[in-house]
Amino acid sequence: MSTGPDDRAVFVIEPGTVPPLSALRRWTGRVLPLLGADHLWAVRLVVTELATNAHEHGAGPVTITASADPVPCSVLLEVHDDGPERPVTGEPGAGTPHGRGLVLVRGLSRAWGVRGTGLGKTVWARIDCGSASIGRCPVRPEPIAMDPEPC
Repeated sequence: MSTGPDDRAVFVIEPGTVPPLSALRRWTGRVLPLLGADHLWAVRLVVTELATNAHEHGAGPVTITASADPVPCSVLLEVHDDGPERPVTGEPGAGTPHGRGLVLVRGLSRAWGVRGTGLGKTVWARIDCGSASIGRCPVRPEPIAMDPEPC
């Protein structure tokens, strides 16, 4: 784990390795410590799906960044790989064991998309506090000079 531009936390999965998904989920809890349990659950599910897609269908290392915005109470996840292919969304058949990741990402995110970077692509998702089942705002540490904003 390291810090990227704008104090975004960075997690890298090297090519040719088994993606450490449980470590990735623990990382989200460490770098986003102010999230409520329901919001963290949604963030962990989205980051796991995006990282798995990038590792299985992309190229080169997979670089994941996470940043939190207290107002309007959301998390931005970005997953970059060096492959040019854009992710394919669709509705998998009932007996198909794969293909539901982006359906979950779409359902849990306020918005998501793909942007080409010249050297690959970045798939991003913004998850609001309200995306989780309860939708709690993060608890902020004291002292704070102003009242926290609602989600």
